[in-house]
Amino acid sequence: MELLFFLGYLIRPYYIYNIYTQMKYNSLRTLVKEELKKAINEDYQDKYKMVGTLITDIKERPQKEIYSDIRAIPGITVISSEEPLSYKEQDLNKFKAILSVKVDGYPFITKGGFDRSKMTEIASDIKKVPGVKSFFVGDDNISQI
Repeated sequence: MELLFFLGYLIRPYYIYNIYTQMKYNSLRTLVKEELKKAINEDYQDKYKMVGTLITDIKERPQKEIYSDIRAIPGITVISSEEPLSYKEQDLNKFKAILSVKVDGYPFITKGGFDRSKMTEIASDIKKVPGVKSFFVGDDNISQI
């Protein structure tokens, strides 16, 4: 009986130490996870807005379909358009609209991050949409939100 008491006395401090270190590791793990989440949210979820002139051929494809394809480009969250001329004054082969595009950098996390230079890639992707003849964006028309 005395031997069991003595062994319990020796094992108890080790057990308490083990629990203490395990708590420290769990706290450290939690802290590291929280800091990583903050870093990802701050660094890679940049949001940009770009405004440009979109020229489309609405005889080839309806404007709604063209806008739908633009919204499907990775990173683009919202687009809105404004026609500088009334519909009657526009040439249907070269239909002009002022396009405002909001882009979220979240899809680019796995591809090495997101910055202003990715906006030119997105502008070139917009030009590749069927029915789009051209899309002009000046450097001063790209801003961070």
